[in-house]
Amino acid sequence: MRRTTLALLTTALAVAAVPAADTGRLPPDPVAPPGLPALARIADVRAILDEVALPPLPFEQAPAAPTFPFPAERLRHYGPDGTAADVLAAPEKFPFRAGVLRALGTLRKVPMLGAPKSALAITQVPSPTGDKFKALVLKAQDVAAVAVAELEGERDALVDLQGQRAAEPRRWQAHYDYALAQVRRRLVFVHEYNKALGDIRTETMPDLPPDSPGWTLVPTEKLHSGRIVKHVLQEATDGFTALAEDCKGTPWEGLANRALAVPPGLGWEALPPK
Repeated sequence: MRRTTLALLTTALAVAAVPAADTGRLPPDPVAPPGLPALARIADVRAILDEVALPPLPFEQAPAAPTFPFPAERLRHYGPDGTAADVLAAPEKFPFRAGVLRALGTLRKVPMLGAPKSALAITQVPSPTGDKFKALVLKAQDVAAVAVAELEGERDALVDLQGQRAAEPRRWQAHYDYALAQVRRRLVFVHEYNKALGDIRTETMPDLPPDSPGWTLVPTEKLHSGRIVKHVLQEATDGFTALAEDCKGTPWEGLANRALAVPPGLGWEALPPK
């Protein structure tokens, strides 16, 4: 049993190390030990993960999505039924699937505000803050406003497709549920980031201890935004929770649980004294 477990872990690490779409380097498909259910092909699992791959949220430290093993019987119900290229070639024929792909595409290109290398990333604030720094904050809030508008547009478009969901294959239903929950979750993040930026401009930052040079942005379990954003977070949480339950034993369960593990809020805390 120990040898079997070690083999499974070794294969999992090998899959995780292979770049997306580089299926030629995937390790051999796993062979289930006698008496256990057959395991899904690694290429099939990677295909699912590639279809819904998204950049991580800033400060996301949750474990990577599991890539192996999954029971073949569970994934049998989530066959591809066409490719993304098929959908994009005829979006009018597949409006539901095209909407899901469009939302995922938007999530990939919306600026990850607050990420260290993103444009106008403000994750540390000097004390005192001057007018020049506050002008940068205002520009960052303009970027946040555009991101909110894009995400709200995708959320509303996905909600409008809800009535078509039941007629779709289970793979696309799962993709839809994941995309909608992620749009809502990232909308919450942008609102939290914008709220943190607003605290700089209104000078409502936490008190600093003596000799602290300023503040740093950190993830928090507490949400600092208002009632409407808290409602959006609850919708995202409910969506991920339902997805994990409905898709037990599949990659979507792992993706949903990873999203649920990320703290939803953002806040400022004092930098240590120099």
